[in-house]
Amino acid sequence: MLSKFQILFTCIVLLLVKAKAQDVKLDSVVLNINRYGLKTAQSNLFVHFDKTVYTNNDQVWFSGYLLKNITNLDQYHTLYLSLINNSDSSVVIQDKFLIEKGFAFGALTLPDSLPGGSYRFVANTNIKKDKQPDGEFVQPIVIKSTTVNPLTANVSIFKAYDEQSKNGIALLKILSSDNRFVENAEIKYHIGKDKQTLLTGSAKSSVIGELMINFPADKITADNNQLNVSIKKGKHIRYIKFNLPVRNRSNYQIQFYPEGGYLVDRLTSKVGFEVKDLEGNAIKATGILYENDMVIDTLQSNSTGLGSFSICPKPSKKYYVKLFASEQEGNSYHLPAALKHGAVLTAGTAIAENDFRLQLVANNNQKVHVLVHNFADVFLHADLILAANKTQNIRFKLDSVPIGLNTVTILDSNYRPMAERIFFAHYDQLNQIELSTDKNEYNTRDQVNLKLNVTGKNEAPLTALVSISCTQANRISVVNNQNIMDYFYLQQHLKPIPSRPMGLKYVDQDYLNDVFLVKTWRRYKWPEEEVVNKKEVLSSFDYHGEITRRKKLLTSPLGLTTIAGENLNFLDTDSAGRFSIPFDHLLIKEQKTPVWLGMVTDRYDLYSLHINNPQEELTKYIVQQNFELPDTRAKVINNDYQSITSAAGIKLKEVVITKNNQNTDYAKRTYNKCGDYVCRNNILNCHNHIEASDNSNPITGETYSDGKGGKITYQGCLDVDRKPNIISLKGINLAKDFYVSDINNKNEPINFSTVYWNYQMKIKGDTSISFNMGDLTGPFKVIVQGVTDKGVVYGEKEIMVKRK
Repeated sequence: MLSKFQILFTCIVLLLVKAKAQDVKLDSVVLNINRYGLKTAQSNLFVHFDKTVYTNNDQVWFSGYLLKNITNLDQYHTLYLSLINNSDSSVVIQDKFLIEKGFAFGALTLPDSLPGGSYRFVANTNIKKDKQPDGEFVQPIVIKSTTVNPLTANVSIFKAYDEQSKNGIALLKILSSDNRFVENAEIKYHIGKDKQTLLTGSAKSSVIGELMINFPADKITADNNQLNVSIKKGKHIRYIKFNLPVRNRSNYQIQFYPEGGYLVDRLTSKVGFEVKDLEGNAIKATGILYENDMVIDTLQSNSTGLGSFSICPKPSKKYYVKLFASEQEGNSYHLPAALKHGAVLTAGTAIAENDFRLQLVANNNQKVHVLVHNFADVFLHADLILAANKTQNIRFKLDSVPIGLNTVTILDSNYRPMAERIFFAHYDQLNQIELSTDKNEYNTRDQVNLKLNVTGKNEAPLTALVSISCTQANRISVVNNQNIMDYFYLQQHLKPIPSRPMGLKYVDQDYLNDVFLVKTWRRYKWPEEEVVNKKEVLSSFDYHGEITRRKKLLTSPLGLTTIAGENLNFLDTDSAGRFSIPFDHLLIKEQKTPVWLGMVTDRYDLYSLHINNPQEELTKYIVQQNFELPDTRAKVINNDYQSITSAAGIKLKEVVITKNNQNTDYAKRTYNKCGDYVCRNNILNCHNHIEASDNSNPITGETYSDGKGGKITYQGCLDVDRKPNIISLKGINLAKDFYVSDINNKNEPINFSTVYWNYQMKIKGDTSISFNMGDLTGPFKVIVQGVTDKGVVYGEKEIMVKRK
């Protein structure tokens, strides 16, 4: 029984005041939690792209931020940016940019002939931890292309299951862009996922552009049900992915998450649940909760697929849910079995300011340890004696707890986790940005006056370094767009995190409470032996190689030189001929400028130079990573639905590509070896017509327009001829200034979807900036995001542009 003092003093304040031996034990516990439970975030990189919907020939502007406190910041010097086609994970563009003091800024141009579809940018730093890239960031994008693909294809289920053959039939139908049948197209197909291959085959399409693909329906499982098809007609190729139906499987999946981790006999628990379809899309659904065969409650998930209910499980009873949409299938979704002995914790809200409150109750007498930590450090700790079925109210004073996601973990007397809850500390102290414009509606080519101010705790002004973009609102996808606040505080810790249709996640407390309820427990598999905290091994992606003579290592150093535009440097190999090229030898001011590496010797014919390309190593890693599209909308066909025409078939993922090789020039070359070109309006390096098909090469000594009302004489391209002892390397790009259009030039249209980009704007107190709109009309969105010495900051505002 609890004493009168214990009953009255049900609100306790936990302080970290423990003996050194106890601290060592807790550190070991947190290490084990980190190893077997929710990992600390490995990613320390965020990249702000000016938009998430591009067209081919678009300019891509971005700013990268290292978000962790890094001791040796100078070791991060290169940002690797790769554009990946989601249809087949091919790397179509890859480039490098300078990281300086934790920041990276740059731009690149999408090729004119790049086909439309679903892509992703993958950003990595040059650092490797234990041979794995450190700081990976993925930004899904959509490219809307004017390139017409002559092949269109559709897959549907013609017959899900045949009782005699035990097979199903998938119907592939191929049409041309003008809706004509494509006959004799070369088709290769593969059924399986990852390393599991169930079936492969090849064939040609019929005179009506069709192919029936038989598949062993009885052998199709969730682990091998992906049908991958490649279609080739002449020089054109199209790839398609399609999920085949799995027999005797529900169309939906439900996961149950008791608050704290486990159901316990005769203790009331709040249970969060998540409803998805087989493709991982959130489902708004209604279901019935059963105790054995008795209905005890009605459940409903919201638009994010999340919901909750309360239950007090009884011994020897079974609890399950049936969805209204699946009752005809007879599918039941069972709750996890309740423990005979354990503890249940309950929090009214997981959004905390200066303190966090919860209730803890056990169904037996026991001693427990209570920790507040972030999976790396313990901030608060206390021991409690719980009396059976007596609720203990707990209040955590959060003075020593950092802002953001933290965790309460309840350990038993042997320091093993038995309950857990994630919460957001100091939510009221999130940085804010005041973003205002002089008006909400503008005419084309009007000047926009923007005022910014960043504040932190108690509205104290902060100094911030931010990137600012003003882009057409329809170029920012709500599904794909990421902001630095959601990423820093939520997404990098909770993967995957349910999408929120309205955009920003961190501003919606109801959404956060739902998410924290279903992401609150990792069901630890506790190790029998303690995990040893091994020191991470750091290395770097860089150019390195060796020089040999007659296939043997050298016996004395040999000199090398690098030429990167005006950047000339020398280095020596070691005595065996091995070398590594410092990153500052690779810096280039203009994209496409090659870096020339050569041996400093007249008898270069006696030597062989071998070099390792770091981008090839990184590419192998990237293409092996699984990436789940956030906007997938596939369906599974019911078993008794035997015939579906291709016109009414399942909508495929948007995966249209044409044949290309990695890092290929996509169209005919429209610039010289230095990347210079002249557009149709006689403008040198015109930003309106980057890589346009009708560009021409500039002529040395000729005079061209500079696009701003002035003239410029072309001085020529000082290209280095290829020599036997010279190797061309890809340089590291420096930051590029945003092109500001001449609003007074009425003859040249300003049709950029991004009208303003500033990648390194310092904000201190009230800060004003101004820029001009172009000729496009409609809603535009101003986005400001970046870092302060007190965390990250984000703000946005929409303005309207009308024809003048």
